[in-house]
Amino acid sequence: MHTVFINDHPLRFINAFDKNEIELAKGHPVYSENDLDIADLIVLLEKRDDPAEVFYLSENSDASWKIFISQCTLIEAAGGLVKNDNDEYLIIFRMKKWDLPKGKIDYDESPEQAAVREVEEECGINQLTIERTLQLTFHTYKQKGKRMLKKNHWYLMHSTSTDIPVPQEEEGIEEALWLDEGAIRKKVMGNTYGSIAELLNQHFGWT
Repeated sequence: MHTVFINDHPLRFINAFDKNEIELAKGHPVYSENDLDIADLIVLLEKRDDPAEVFYLSENSDASWKIFISQCTLIEAAGGLVKNDNDEYLIIFRMKKWDLPKGKIDYDESPEQAAVREVEEECGINQLTIERTLQLTFHTYKQKGKRMLKKNHWYLMHSTSTDIPVPQEEEGIEEALWLDEGAIRKKVMGNTYGSIAELLNQHFGWT
């Protein structure tokens, strides 16, 4: 199942022949390819304030997802959910939201290299090792009148550094903190992006 966050709310592409995916959509708004084409659905969701997740039903969800991507300019980024030896995680505060360190992938680097570099640059934390790949996240935004689709590669990392995080102010980062799981649930989840909340929920098994 492909998911993208539009206006910070999830749009999930589901297959009409997959009973599990159809079950997930129960109780939520569902549009089918017979109701709206994808271009019109994007415009509808960009104007929508209702926070409920929306499902798009088609006979081939992979094909519908490719059509969705074709409506956007794709940008790729990478970042990390970083854990230290005290079972704390690295969280940043930027643009009035709690977030995870991430940034655009340079043309000459892999997503893994970009993720490590961005954590080092945005938080001043090194001694990083990648433990495993986390889920991809996608979200849209407007830039100079264009509809952008950001594909974020995420990695669970470990750092043995004992340094205090230093926020990269030139990137608009106001705070960089080590927080334990309980503090993340209490402090971060009520004021973060939908895609980040979903990533954290899945990692910690909260839902």
